[in-house]
Amino acid sequence: MLNTRQKLKKLRGLFLEYDIDCYLVPHTDEFQNEFLPRYSRRLEWLSNFTGSAGDIIVTKNKAYIFVDGRYTIQAHNEVDKSCFSIINYKDANPSKIINSLRKNNLRIGFDSNILNIGKLQFLKKQSNNRVKYVEIQNNLIDELWLNKPKKIKSDPFLYPLRYSGEKSEEKINKLIAFMNKFKVDRYILTATESICWLFNVRAKDIEYSPLFLSKAIIESNGKSIIFSDSNKSLKLGKKIQLRESNEIHRYIAEAKNKNLKYMASASSISVELYRTVSKSNKIVFKEDMIEHLKAQKNITEIMGMKNAHIRDGATLSKFIYWIKNSVTKKETTELDAINYLDNLRKKNKNFVSLSFPTIAGTGPNGAIVHYRASKKSNRKIKKTDLFLVDSGAQYLDGTTDVTRTIAFNKVTKNQKEMYTRVLKGHIAVAKSKSSHREKGKNLDKLARRYLKQVNKNFDHGTGHGVGSFLNVHEGPQVISPNGRVNFKHGMIVSNEPGYYKKNNYGIRIENLILAKVANDTLQFETITFAPLEKKLIDHNLLTKEEVCWINDYHAQVRKHLLPFMNGRQSKWLKEETERIIH
Repeated sequence: MLNTRQKLKKLRGLFLEYDIDCYLVPHTDEFQNEFLPRYSRRLEWLSNFTGSAGDIIVTKNKAYIFVDGRYTIQAHNEVDKSCFSIINYKDANPSKIINSLRKNNLRIGFDSNILNIGKLQFLKKQSNNRVKYVEIQNNLIDELWLNKPKKIKSDPFLYPLRYSGEKSEEKINKLIAFMNKFKVDRYILTATESICWLFNVRAKDIEYSPLFLSKAIIESNGKSIIFSDSNKSLKLGKKIQLRESNEIHRYIAEAKNKNLKYMASASSISVELYRTVSKSNKIVFKEDMIEHLKAQKNITEIMGMKNAHIRDGATLSKFIYWIKNSVTKKETTELDAINYLDNLRKKNKNFVSLSFPTIAGTGPNGAIVHYRASKKSNRKIKKTDLFLVDSGAQYLDGTTDVTRTIAFNKVTKNQKEMYTRVLKGHIAVAKSKSSHREKGKNLDKLARRYLKQVNKNFDHGTGHGVGSFLNVHEGPQVISPNGRVNFKHGMIVSNEPGYYKKNNYGIRIENLILAKVANDTLQFETITFAPLEKKLIDHNLLTKEEVCWINDYHAQVRKHLLPFMNGRQSKWLKEETERIIH
């Protein structure tokens, strides 16, 4: 097995053959997925970094890995720092590093099958005129990756109407109406989750997301073609064809009319596919229309999400009861906790898979935002630790994502203060009322307000959209400093402010909230139910309104979850959710 230094040496050995000075390795695949199938985890193979976002630039002498604030600590723990310089996107993007390389006619190679045209255009815009980006159809990592995992070809299945709430034909008609507005002949979809939603189809082609890895072309006459390597026995309707993945380029090239008008999202169509389309056709870039349509959940999806979250909340609460008892009685590790919670979830009605690898960090590991416990990092959970668990599942009727911070014994004054400030931010978002044109960036300010009062903050967004038996992270709705999309009725988003004290502890409180618009007013309904950690709440820092919110929330927790609890669990849950007297 090659080590990191050997991998980089072999990669650089290919530079002369392909006439390049650098090579770009993005964390993506041909479908622009966040969570990648094992065969596409090229960035991880090269660097050992297991996060879900990042870029690598390899030059003849140096290598750089770029990550966001969620992954800075994780990258330092996983990546060989003698081989890579680790850079936060906030400090510099790849273009800045590229521009600093003092060489005329700098040639940067990239795989045109996986880099999207939007990212390439951004890089070119940010780069100086000495830089040339070289399209390479062969992936250089694949040439070096021995024993590369094989593609999983699962059987796709129709997603029943009792869960989707809307027929595929109705969804396609909405898209065609949008196409007609812009006089578009064909719409190209390469975002897998959008295809799954549009055609009411799901599969198990990838871990954690029930995705059917495919691309699609929808024509203005209603005809649709799905290009995939999966099972072709799937029956989707008279106007929907299934073809092999590699046929998409030929299908575009062989069109009788050579001057068609295409529409696509620049952030999801690969450079290679863009080249094929643009050779003899016009292409218009718009945000993925499907992303906006599926973000607004219908009544069936909302009820499914609510039901899934009640069952899931009961499971999480049973876990909290167990771990509080386990840690005080016997040695319990992070991996023990993960195994117990994961197995508990698998027993739930409609369970299909986890929605992401369970994050369970105790003490200093809790300060790593997307920490992943391993045999090497696994820590014993101490009674004096704060324990952070972020977890969720894919159920046939909905997708869950919830985080709780747990205390076992006495807590410090600092821990109570920071937890309460995080909680105050969480409450501020949950109970906010505003214009229906409210943007995520404004809600984000509410979440950070009480931490900023003491010059503290957290280096990640406050909330992300969540799919309905689809990706646990979806757009366009987000609560973050960059959140510019207006919230609409039916959107579901996470509410998860946090605070992380490096090498000490982490705090995060996450519920999913449902956007509801009435009389031009936006407000949210919390749909996640699990007890908050009363040991960590400093009542003196709360207002009467905040105390009322906590008491009302815990009343809902009891109402929804007690029917799932046995005698001892019920007694414990009642104690954990006792009314706070201000």
